[in-house]
Amino acid sequence: MSGPGRVSAVEAALSPQPGMVQIPALLARVGAAGLPVELSADAPVQTPRALPPGLDLAGYRVVQEALTNVMKHAGQARTTVRIEYRPRELLITVSDDGRPPDSLPAALTAGQPPSPGGGRGLIGLRERLAVYGGVLDAGPRPGGGWRLAARVPLEPAADGGGEPGLPGPPRFLAASL
Repeated sequence: MSGPGRVSAVEAALSPQPGMVQIPALLARVGAAGLPVELSADAPVQTPRALPPGLDLAGYRVVQEALTNVMKHAGQARTTVRIEYRPRELLITVSDDGRPPDSLPAALTAGQPPSPGGGRGLIGLRERLAVYGGVLDAGPRPGGGWRLAARVPLEPAADGGGEPGLPGPPRFLAASL
């Protein structure tokens, strides 16, 4: 379909894949849908390069899937997204504080029965991260809630330049430091 504010199927197919720079917009959308979410980012200033496109997309998908799971399974639980660029690795952690007291599962409030087996989202994320040598850990937090953590190694620059040549934070992280 075409028209103001609408994207055709062709335009959608040709648009760039999302990356880490779009995470604030993603958080704004889920916040507008009722999920209280906060972003925390930590990145060294001397790391100017961006992530390779596939890894950039993988990082975005980790956050997207984690937030989808919070909304699906924990309703409006307070959620924190933490992104850390370390000298040799990228860490992404999404954690929630559990379902608010006296609340029904999100699926029940939407009039849907709870899903018995769940989806394939976490399996897909593990496979996506494994391509880059990364790992995904997900499970309950002590005291309630859920935590999803992704760890992906960052390769040194091909020119052997050491730390300044390592992949750096996306523009939104560098600007916020």
